[in-house]
Amino acid sequence: MKSTDPFKELEEQLKVTDESKEHLRSKIMQSTNAKKKRHFKKYVWIAAACILFLITSPFYSTTMASIVAKVLPITITPQISDGEPNPNLTSDLFTLVEKKGYRVSSVGTTPSPFTIEVSIHLEDSTLKQAKEDLESKITSYLYENGYDDYELKITEAPEIPTHEGSDGLNKEYDKVREIVKEVFGSYGYAKEAEYELAGMKGTGASAIVTIDMPDHIDETKEIIADIKKEIERQELDVKGVEVDTFNLKHRQQDNRWSMISSDIYDAMAGKSTYQLAGLSYRVKDGHSYVWIKTDLDKPLPQEQIKEIEKAVQEYLTLAETKEQIRDDEFTIEFLLRDGKSFVEITD
Repeated sequence: MKSTDPFKELEEQLKVTDESKEHLRSKIMQSTNAKKKRHFKKYVWIAAACILFLITSPFYSTTMASIVAKVLPITITPQISDGEPNPNLTSDLFTLVEKKGYRVSSVGTTPSPFTIEVSIHLEDSTLKQAKEDLESKITSYLYENGYDDYELKITEAPEIPTHEGSDGLNKEYDKVREIVKEVFGSYGYAKEAEYELAGMKGTGASAIVTIDMPDHIDETKEIIADIKKEIERQELDVKGVEVDTFNLKHRQQDNRWSMISSDIYDAMAGKSTYQLAGLSYRVKDGHSYVWIKTDLDKPLPQEQIKEIEKAVQEYLTLAETKEQIRDDEFTIEFLLRDGKSFVEITD
């Protein structure tokens, strides 16, 4: 009977030499010192196997990508750490493409199917040439990091036309923002003013200032009156002011869980083992709900379920994550294609 062991088949295919193994051993020793110890532990031999395949292989097969996706441990990284953004898939690809000499407009991902789109400005190159330059480099990065279930799109970024008067509108908006911050601060609501409470819609003489007013503020009428007076005093080209009230505590919690749910989803998206198909979250009555949707028809094996639970729990205990969670009650669920939950983590 033909062997079905993918590792054995791949090893025979790659024909690893003693010289390659010695080169790998040196690489592993260097990289081990550079990375945090918590990322390795019992996974050192797994990472070594993956690096061995990648260093010695003259190509990147779909078989290899599938193996890497299944054996790499899940690492969920907060978007923000120590006040600075952490590297992630999109930021890494942004840097990679820039190093190849291209001016990047944007890098984004969309679910179901998991799609990575890199939009670049073409100057002295054609789109065909850009794809030839970038596809293999991007594919190598994705395989090395366990992404084996994705569609890659490299597109030309459209030139954004400059509308007449747009600079003037931006200057008007900046002035309105400062007015709003100063007026809110004068009433003792400087903390609330740290959020983006001012907006503008329309252009020119028809421009309307929109104010998001936290519903716990009692001096709403006085604050709006003072904002209008200051706009008139500075003779800004504004037709009027519109006010919408909102629950600040609810919005803050919603914003925090937007980042938390994205962190969890991003750690497994684009990897065939998990077949993630979408993400949704909701804050209701102070309770945060996160639903990670998959295209799975049946639950993953128990070993992989435990790996997901372990990775999520480790992420939730990080100082950065605790700062976002605060005292929120929450429920995180992974759902099958039919909507049934097969992993549930609550607090």
